[in-house]
Amino acid sequence: MNRHKKDLPLGRRVGFAAEYSPDALRAISRDDQRRAVEMKNIHPFIGEDVWNCYEFSWMGNEYRPCAAILRVVVPCESKNMVESKSLKLYLNSFAQTTFADEQEVIERLKTDVSEICGVPVGILLMNIDNESGVQELTGDCLDQLAVRIETFQPDTTILIPEDEARSGSVFSHLFRSICPVTGQPDHATIAIAYEGGGVQHESLLTYLVSYREYAGFHEHVVERIYRDLMEVASFTKLSVEGHFLRRGGIDINPFRATHPRTRPFSRATRQ
Repeated sequence: MNRHKKDLPLGRRVGFAAEYSPDALRAISRDDQRRAVEMKNIHPFIGEDVWNCYEFSWMGNEYRPCAAILRVVVPCESKNMVESKSLKLYLNSFAQTTFADEQEVIERLKTDVSEICGVPVGILLMNIDNESGVQELTGDCLDQLAVRIETFQPDTTILIPEDEARSGSVFSHLFRSICPVTGQPDHATIAIAYEGGGVQHESLLTYLVSYREYAGFHEHVVERIYRDLMEVASFTKLSVEGHFLRRGGIDINPFRATHPRTRPFSRATRQ
């Protein structure tokens, strides 16, 4: 079976596999998403997509179920993204399959997801009782600023650059976009850190809220925000991170930046 076919399960009724089924995985081309908004001409970025999967289990010895929080880290330079519902179907296929130990589970996951994405991915199984990973966001919350919202499609002209170069961190819990396949809302906290440029905070909040009726995958949306900020302010340093709320037991956290992370990944409180 060609697992790169665009017969995506998202938005369709699909049955769960009773046993381990790597053929459930489907790929989405990053280039297709980036071409849609001319992403290839922007300032180069680095980053990754961090997927936290909270409904993952498998069978251990003597048919004893095991469970863990699964974290998958996909580099942003990968050829493909993994389609979210196909990942859920794939992970559910582990539930009634017996594995010798955690290392075998990790190796299967790493092999299958890396093949779909086109690059090696990171796989981590985390103890449910010991891993919260939640930290308070740093910087200024934009959500109480007095703004007038007049459009719900993103527009770079909303952003107002400041003459003075600044550095800082801001975030908003008010972000919402739309799944391009199902039309369902995707809520997120967006965190932005920057140096060597400036954008008026009121205009930045207005811009972020304008995505409420915009259809795009999580990764695509974060890259568009990064692109638009760079075009307006030409920051010397910039990072944009989306903490999207979980759907189907999975939250997705794209991170795009001019530089590597300066602090370990952490989840937003409401995730």
